[in-house]
Amino acid sequence: MKQDIRDLFKEDEDLKTPPKNHRSEFLDKLKTQNKSKKRGYTWLKIVAVVIVALTVGFSIFYEKPIENVSPMLAQVEAVEAEYLKEINAEWKNFIAIADDEMLVDRFKKKLDELDNDYKIISKQFKSDANNIQVVEALVENLQTRLQILKDIQEHINILNQKNEQNEKSI
Repeated sequence: MKQDIRDLFKEDEDLKTPPKNHRSEFLDKLKTQNKSKKRGYTWLKIVAVVIVALTVGFSIFYEKPIENVSPMLAQVEAVEAEYLKEINAEWKNFIAIADDEMLVDRFKKKLDELDNDYKIISKQFKSDANNIQVVEALVENLQTRLQILKDIQEHINILNQKNEQNEKSI
């Protein structure tokens, strides 16, 4: 049965030419295969979109709040707001009283350093809100800033009183 396939075509003239409707049948079969493949991919696309939509929907619906507001956090924020309000008021009073620009710059720098430290401690507090040492460090930082401003203001008042007494005595 070993034969060369070329020899088979040489002998049979019928096999050399395809039937007249061969081309149209081939194109019809090709179209039906492409449609069935497209339908399969279409269903896959629809199923994928539904799965993604359901996943996103469930994740939004069941999303936990990002920040868990604990009573301690609320108390710390209230204390922080009160101290910052007092610090700002004292700073404005200091600026109004101070005549020496170098003094203002020096204490501004010191308060900025304390503020940067406070931001670092605040980040630690947000990551571990139940750590009492971090809370104490936050409050201590705010108290230190406020005390510095009060001390500066008191010192300026004393200097101003001495200057007024010197002016009166002259």
